[in-house]
Amino acid sequence: MTKPSGEALISHYRALQKPWQVTQQEAQYGKLVIPTGNSQLPFHRWFHLKEAYSSRLLAQLFTDADYCGGERFSVFDPFSGSGTTALSALDLATTTGASVYFAGIERNPFIWELSQAKLQGRVYGWSLTPKFESALDEVARHFRAPGAGKCEVPQQSTLQNNEYFPKENVEDLIAIRSAIDSVVEGPIRTILRAALASSVEACGRLRRDGRALRYEPSRRPRPAWEVFSERAAIILQDLSITEPTNSIAKISLGDGRGRYTASEGGSEKYDWIVFSPPYPNNIDYTEVYKTEAWILGCYESAEDMRAQRLLTVRSHPSVRFNRQYAFENSSNADAIERTIRPILQAVPEDRYKAGRIELIRGYADDMLTTLESCRHVMAENGKLAFVVGNSAHGAGEDSFVIAADILMGSLAELVGWRVADLRVARHLKRRTGDLLRESVVILEPV
Repeated sequence: MTKPSGEALISHYRALQKPWQVTQQEAQYGKLVIPTGNSQLPFHRWFHLKEAYSSRLLAQLFTDADYCGGERFSVFDPFSGSGTTALSALDLATTTGASVYFAGIERNPFIWELSQAKLQGRVYGWSLTPKFESALDEVARHFRAPGAGKCEVPQQSTLQNNEYFPKENVEDLIAIRSAIDSVVEGPIRTILRAALASSVEACGRLRRDGRALRYEPSRRPRPAWEVFSERAAIILQDLSITEPTNSIAKISLGDGRGRYTASEGGSEKYDWIVFSPPYPNNIDYTEVYKTEAWILGCYESAEDMRAQRLLTVRSHPSVRFNRQYAFENSSNADAIERTIRPILQAVPEDRYKAGRIELIRGYADDMLTTLESCRHVMAENGKLAFVVGNSAHGAGEDSFVIAADILMGSLAELVGWRVADLRVARHLKRRTGDLLRESVVILEPV
């Protein structure tokens, strides 16, 4: 396989996107594809998920499409993350006096539980306040009870490293979880567990920077109960000021790539599908949020965590994923191979080659499956919008770009979509190059 020049790959991307409308909308969308303002908003502020987008994105999409929603509208998100789309849909329904039916799917068990907590808090609002206050008192009594004792630290190397997390803090975090699980049920239990998860980072010397966990020796870990109490107070404040809603919203723990079951939202035709998939940028989100997942008991062994990794989108080479690709046996196999071949040819001959080739083929396969599945639940006049970032791989003369916005748009056109607009939201400052960008791509069914 002869490696083409960088210009050849760029020319390939240019040819793929040439028929589309491509608009530079950095002023309008630049702050919407990142979680601008979320940290100040009720429910969104319960946990900082750096990979989220702004709570205002959905409203901007509606505005640009001249979409008012009517008395009822429906929204689907196959990569729900921490629930930004769900909360935004509920807020829009409240603002316009409409009702919304929202369905979402999330694969990561910790992030799914976080989204459940936010969603239940937003739906039930102040009606949960008395139960929450009572449950918090019960958890405190259970935690402080004589003989409650210290809990065993999970068999996980990061949490067992005293430089990363003082042992007493990990023991107290586990003790709080034990107290919550022992005395609380239903939505309150889920919400308190979210408060616990949001306390983990402050109890240690690790910081999430989006790509990995970074050790910061100068940080002073805070006592677990102190942080947990502060997080619970924020949650209580948000619940107390929120009117309950009659809208219906649910997020399932499942796979956003496959044909959707009725429980995952497969029985509805949606007016809008809005999502942001993992970017093909080598970030393993199972790793980034592992401490919260272990504290909540999502994993009991290293094998559990590895099994979770293998269930995720093939957007990184941290594990050897399944190397079977459904598109190879589809009627579009030749067209897909033509689309990805120049990207594969750009992969340099080094020790990362096999992993990068698997990433490209696996990512294309996963995104094609997602887009095809979404097409089956799209209303006739509906719209799909996805946020995705392009990424640079390799270094120097061996560097190449995976232009995920163009790749996904091209794949979408093979399974019943038309690219209505590729809106360039922002160019990435880490590196130069016009194709290194985050975009919002608008699809319409054909």
